[in-house]
Amino acid sequence: MDRKKEVMIMKKEIISTTKAPAPVGPYSNVVKYGNMLFISGMASEDATTGEILHGTVAEQTENIMKNIKAILEDVGSSMGMVLKCSIHMTRAEYFSEMNQVYASYFDKADGYPARVTTFGSEMYDGLDVEIDVIAGIEE
Repeated sequence: MDRKKEVMIMKKEIISTTKAPAPVGPYSNVVKYGNMLFISGMASEDATTGEILHGTVAEQTENIMKNIKAILEDVGSSMGMVLKCSIHMTRAEYFSEMNQVYASYFDKADGYPARVTTFGSEMYDGLDVEIDVIAGIEE
């Protein structure tokens, strides 16, 4: 019996969205590869104007997570499809403040995404948090 193997060729696709501040350097906000989404590091910015939104670590995290959620929904995914987050922070003592807001964006029943958190990162314009995401998208 002859069996044919189906070969799926995946291509990298750059996705534009108005739900994220425009890139300020040589990077894309969202890259799709197969059924995977890679969202570049998001800082506390207004998604429309790109204006930096200062505030407490909780406020910065809220702005970031709100933007990430909007991006995911705009491209056909959701917070429930987040597989991994990388969180970069200036100081370890801000962890609990960030973590409380971060956790509120996920449904515990879906299971939390994998995560890494690093401290000691110097951020631009006095910000304290940056988050990048890998998520799935249903085809």
